Amino acid sequence: MKTVTVQVKEDHLEILARTKPMTALAELVWNALDAEATEVRVEFVENDLEGLEAIRVVDNGHGLHYDDAFIVFQNLGGSWKREGFRTHRRKRVLHGKYGKGRFRAFSLGNHVQWSTVYEEAGDRFAFAIAGRAATLGEFSITRARRTADQEPGMVVEIADVPESANLLRGVKAQQEFTDLFALYMRQYPGIRIVYDHAPVDPANAEQRYTDYRLDEMVMQDGERVTAALTVIEWNLPGKRGVYLCDADGFMRHNALPRLHFRGFSYTAYLKSAHIALLDKEGLLQAGGLSADVRQLLDAARAKLREHFTLREAEDAQDTLEEWKEQGLYPFEGEPRTDAEANERRIFDIYATHLNQIFPEFAASSPRSKSLTLRLIRELVHTEPTRIARVLDELVAFPEDKEEAILELVQG
Repeated sequence: MKTVTVQVKEDHLEILARTKPMTALAELVWNALDAEATEVRVEFVENDLEGLEAIRVVDNGHGLHYDDAFIVFQNLGGSWKREGFRTHRRKRVLHGKYGKGRFRAFSLGNHVQWSTVYEEAGDRFAFAIAGRAATLGEFSITRARRTADQEPGMVVEIADVPESANLLRGVKAQQEFTDLFALYMRQYPGIRIVYDHAPVDPANAEQRYTDYRLDEMVMQDGERVTAALTVIEWNLPGKRGVYLCDADGFMRHNALPRLHFRGFSYTAYLKSAHIALLDKEGLLQAGGLSADVRQLLDAARAKLREHFTLREAEDAQDTLEEWKEQGLYPFEGEPRTDAEANERRIFDIYATHLNQIFPEFAASSPRSKSLTLRLIRELVHTEPTRIARVLDELVAFPEDKEEAILELVQG
């Protein structure tokens, strides 16, 4: 067994080891994908009391060569990944380039072991690397031994995990993990990732996928920057946020985790080579304090507002057509007067908005839905401005819809 020590300041390693749990776990999965794995499993090992005992990341990649281990674990950033931008055999875009992932693993537990099998000249060899948070930056490496019954790949096992590691389990964690790898798995559909016994399948969870090319932006120093925005709308409720990504779509920072558009569950990926530069300079976390980040986020917000305004109009039209087909729409034939036409427009705005923000109404029985729609029609017919005040008090009716209704009423 040999021991190697990282040639970098200890406080820098401590910062890396205090990464958020999901970010640290994702780094280990990225390392597996960079090693050309086609299958990665994230496993949570429980003890007899059903408490979390360990975390494992298992892959079928090419493993780590014994000679490379001393370079990889002794020098922060001394990885073969920096020599190119794609993997050797499958030509995938590389995520990791600076070797930080192995140190971030210590934010998941106090003891980390990498057990790997690799091939050389027709033979297979196995060895292990281990490190502890107490001696951060010091790793022990066992001798490589021939093995005939093990397949190439890597198993990273993290033990002595803190209580915070439990946040990596459950529906929200599954959704966050899916967000991180959605674009990559769309680009490389042959990859299989299993997270806590559940296959990660972004395509099956998607409702809609839209790409936008944003207008060119001029940064504070005069640099002209291009960016693209990918918007994925999800079937499951509650997912929303804007990720800042490099040009290849690798997430660098979750910039707007609570940017809501009522009735929509989405993730937006803002992609630009300039974001990678800002990340390298440590400016992404500054948010609005950085003029460049602020301009990028403003552009993303504007495009998202435009996107969801159009999507809301599409959904409203689809809903109206569905009501008409089912005989639930409380009007018949074509409007006979301009006043009746206005009344229908006001009804359409109110009713489709309520259908969008109240899942209980959307899922109610045809009889209940018909009754509610007829009541809304009567209210609109008798006093449209009064119903506007009631709705604003109860559901914070959007200003743009209020303005549209006032124009119809006053017109």
